Amino acid sequence: MIRRVGALITAALLATGAAAQTVDSRLFDGLEWRSIGPFRGGRSVASTGVYNSDETFFMGSCGGGLWKTTDSGVTWDNVSDGFFKTGSVGAIGASQSEPDTIYVGMGETEIRGNISHGDGVYKSTDGGDTWKYVGLRATQSISTVIVHPEDADTVWVGALGPVYSFGPDRGVYKTTDGGESWKKILFESDQAGAIDIVLDPNDSNVLYAATWDGWRTGYSLNSGGPGSKIWKSTDGGENWTDISGAPGLPGGTIGKVGLAVSPVDSNRVYAIVESLEGGIFSSDDAGKSWKLINDDRNVRQRAWYYSQIFAHPKEKETIFVLNVSMYRSTDGGKSLRRVGTPHSDNHDLWINPENPDIMVESNDGGANVTLDAGQSWSSQDFATAQFYHVSTDNATPYNVLGAQQDNSTVRIPSRTGGRGIGRDDWTSTAGGESGYVSAKPDDPEIVFGGSYGGLLTMMNHRTGMRRNVNAWPDNPIGRGGEELHHRIQWTFPIIFSHHDPNLLYTTSQHVMVSRDMGGSWDVISPDLTRNDKSKMKSSGGPITKDNTGVEIYGTVFTLAESPIQKHLIWVGSDDGRVHITKTSGNDWTEITPAGMPKWGLCSMIEASPHNPAKAILSVDNHENGDYSPYIYITDDHGATWRRADKGIAGDTFVRVVREDPAREGLLYAGTETGVYVSFDDGRNWQTFQMNLPVVPIHDLVVKDGDIVVGTHGRSFWILDNVSAVQQLSPGIRVGGPLLYKPREASRARWGSGRFGRRRSASTQEEEEPLGANPSSGVVIDYYLPQEAEEVAVTIHDAKGQQVGRIAFPGKTEGFHRSSTSLSYPGMMRPVDMILWGAGAQPLKAPPGIYTVKLTVNGKTVEQTFKWAKDPRSPATDADLVEQFKLSRAIADKADAANEGVYKIRRIRDQITELGDAKGMKADLDALLKSLEVVENELYQTKMRSGQDPLNYPIKLNNRMGALLGVVANSEFGPTRQSWQVYRRVGSQIDAELDKLAAIIDGPMAGINAKLKEAGLAELDPSKK
Repeated sequence: MIRRVGALITAALLATGAAAQTVDSRLFDGLEWRSIGPFRGGRSVASTGVYNSDETFFMGSCGGGLWKTTDSGVTWDNVSDGFFKTGSVGAIGASQSEPDTIYVGMGETEIRGNISHGDGVYKSTDGGDTWKYVGLRATQSISTVIVHPEDADTVWVGALGPVYSFGPDRGVYKTTDGGESWKKILFESDQAGAIDIVLDPNDSNVLYAATWDGWRTGYSLNSGGPGSKIWKSTDGGENWTDISGAPGLPGGTIGKVGLAVSPVDSNRVYAIVESLEGGIFSSDDAGKSWKLINDDRNVRQRAWYYSQIFAHPKEKETIFVLNVSMYRSTDGGKSLRRVGTPHSDNHDLWINPENPDIMVESNDGGANVTLDAGQSWSSQDFATAQFYHVSTDNATPYNVLGAQQDNSTVRIPSRTGGRGIGRDDWTSTAGGESGYVSAKPDDPEIVFGGSYGGLLTMMNHRTGMRRNVNAWPDNPIGRGGEELHHRIQWTFPIIFSHHDPNLLYTTSQHVMVSRDMGGSWDVISPDLTRNDKSKMKSSGGPITKDNTGVEIYGTVFTLAESPIQKHLIWVGSDDGRVHITKTSGNDWTEITPAGMPKWGLCSMIEASPHNPAKAILSVDNHENGDYSPYIYITDDHGATWRRADKGIAGDTFVRVVREDPAREGLLYAGTETGVYVSFDDGRNWQTFQMNLPVVPIHDLVVKDGDIVVGTHGRSFWILDNVSAVQQLSPGIRVGGPLLYKPREASRARWGSGRFGRRRSASTQEEEEPLGANPSSGVVIDYYLPQEAEEVAVTIHDAKGQQVGRIAFPGKTEGFHRSSTSLSYPGMMRPVDMILWGAGAQPLKAPPGIYTVKLTVNGKTVEQTFKWAKDPRSPATDADLVEQFKLSRAIADKADAANEGVYKIRRIRDQITELGDAKGMKADLDALLKSLEVVENELYQTKMRSGQDPLNYPIKLNNRMGALLGVVANSEFGPTRQSWQVYRRVGSQIDAELDKLAAIIDGPMAGINAKLKEAGLAELDPSKK
């Protein structure tokens, strides 16, 4: 029984009315996000080895969770997915007494403007295979985890605490029951947390700790103050003594401090201290007195970001100091020698206590392992890149573009023709590490990209030429915002117009436009910010200033031009103002939502692709200590707004919301921990995570029915083909099997393969990691409300002929996705024939409307869909119909020729069985000779090996079969000469087949009469 689509929708999807809230996630949770890379490491501030293996190490990534290697860094695998609820790892502690016990503290303490908070401590007792949450959620940022060397249940945790607010959830914590309970054992103040703890390797009762007045606002960084101190405990942390005033340590204000104790001599303690008189200090009396050893600014620049020092386990005078570079000293810090690492900006180091040549080190490119004391390191080819924004271009296939933190920009294809998306498939493009990247709408080879310092560049990928087109090329580095003519943020909009591909927007405190590809810029707005000069001071201090552009404040942070109404532009500032112009900037109106957090950062504004009066505003207020989600929607050009974030977790702030171009009111939100979806225009939200890791989503776009996300810690991911989601509505329930209408599919044949690593067939060694390609062909989605005994999925043309099927359809309850290509049987595969360039192949179905049928336990539902040409092909649909017509004719003619050869062979075999046939040998020999003449014209009978065609010319069947490859293996209509060859060779085949028919109807018929009369079996060319 076949039911039509309309009946299916009304029977299987029944709205429950106005009370409906969300969509049952089972209707789409079989969808899968795919990682496309790039496989290039992002920032890591924590790493460790373990005490029972020289090859096993852990890496904590910023945003991307916890990773493990068991082959000294050749390959890394994520071990936190499915367990951790936040993505940024701040510290890792490994147990010596129980090497499979690992503790992980969440949240970064290298307090950049793009840091992610954590949710406490996780514990594993099986080497990282599984994890248990063990508390300290409110600490948010953990700097250190120390496990007692003889008791895996005793752990000290250093918590910096919330970076954007003050409070009691900071200091040093201790557990003696494996995390079941925690005791705060050191607390300095509401604004000074613990930044480092070290344990005396020779006496587990002796600990040193550093507290730090380190915190941020949306417009400033603070490193240093009265709470920055050095502490010592001699009773396991139960009591502490402030030793900051010990002789030899710098007086006055100090900032961040890193500590180390020599395992060779417990009296030797090292400190790297941020201070006006700071540097490397050492003590030879366990902290009672100190002396300055080295004040080289190379090891104390940007002290708030680095200030890490480590003691060699076997050499008292050998230390390592981490900063932009990694340094080794063999004379107690007096002289320093640079140690090369795969990436700059170094943050953590673990040295194997038994074999100090083995180390793992973390930096802004990830973690890397050395087995030879830093002479060589493992590579950083894992997909933990941090992206600020994501965009796509209009190439086919489309490219994904973005700027990677502390690395280059990236342009990477969304799919390839190979097994996966490898490093050879992606390249850098315009801009730098922190900006927007935007391709010209009508020419994807022209790309504009930005970075901090107001950098804005254009790149022509055809020529490789670059041009600096800064909107205001007055480098602001080192200056506060109040000094700048144009205040340009760390990450500022670079947006092409939807209506004019030569019109480009960018922003400072103003909106600016260029109509000559950046050759000149015009200001089209007044200052659209609060312009509060008190929030535009030089950042950093009180010791070290830090002005990179992150803290530039009072800027237009987001801009969106309406895609459906010219001259309509929406903008939002980082200090909480929203404006609109309907006249391309001739006049502006403030439309800031009532009740919106006053200083909330307008992270992204989305101009609806359906309604010119509608916009969706995402407000990120976490830099004011408020992690709540804020989404506002207007349908009247901002005259009124409604709050629209119900269903998003209360401590999950939102960075971006996009509206699906194919369906109004279908919204996707990127938050600090993942993706949400709303089916009712933001009135209710639900998670849309599926297999996507818990990771900050800084940006997302909807492109050609796919959702592309730029993560801040796991590179780029794509959710392909959300057509099933576009067909769902709030409150639906399923009354039977549901077959979703497939979206338009194309004949394009791409590569396949899941993400992972490509293995060498010859050596079986691991090679480069690969991003995943999506499926080719038509994608079929269906849902089964319960397990089925029989399921069939088939595709049919307008005449009912089957042109595709799913070989192994899913039968279990839930959502299923499969794909297939559409084709007809091609040329019959000839048996015992050697052909050159004429293999059998299916014939691609021409463009048109086809029907997919889902049959479940004998009942069938169906949907129609469009099968389109390869979008890269210049052919028309009529061209490809003509291609199919000729391909079919060629295949049929080749089959006819081959069948003629088979008829001759069958007759020959039957004659051989007859033997002398009662004196008929002469007649039979004559028949064989006449058949042989025809056979030798249809097929080259001298063939015995694959290379024989080079010696014996191919004959008619091979020539016709080879023509099939010429015509069918492309996305073009047939050439005129292909028709000419078909007609010529086809007529020759017909002539030989006519000769064969004449032989069968003439001489052979006479022989059959004699055979019949003699009581012998007649010759039958159809008898096999």
